[in-house]
Amino acid sequence: MKRYFCVLMLLLAAAYTRAQVNVAQDDSLIRASRDKTNELIASHDIRGLSRYWLKDYVRISGTGNIIVGKDSAIAMWTKTFKQQPTIYYVRTPSEIVISEDGLLAWEKGTWTGMNTKSKGGNYAAMWSKQDDIWKLQSEMFVTLSYY
Repeated sequence: MKRYFCVLMLLLAAAYTRAQVNVAQDDSLIRASRDKTNELIASHDIRGLSRYWLKDYVRISGTGNIIVGKDSAIAMWTKTFKQQPTIYYVRTPSEIVISEDGLLAWEKGTWTGMNTKSKGGNYAAMWSKQDDIWKLQSEMFVTLSYY
């Protein structure tokens, strides 16, 4: 009986350790994706940026405008980059929380706007893992300062 208990404890410990490694790995993947989306915004690469959004992606801007759907977000960024050719934003995560099942994640942090009237603020994002790839389900930005 002791032998079975020891084996069970080892299996549970291995499963727990594996889950911890996946959380750390998922956190790193999301942070790397966030860094890449920052680069894509700075280079005005809408096609590359949109690869990080789910089809039903939702974005709430810093002033409260709501964009629903990947195609609508592409249109919004296309218009923004055309009207403001030097604009870009940097989002810096301060915390990422992975769900227990490893399929959803919550990110929060601060954002900074360059060459725009809004200087920055806070944001929150929801990531969804599909086919082992993290994509943005939604983002909400709150503008807290202006130039």
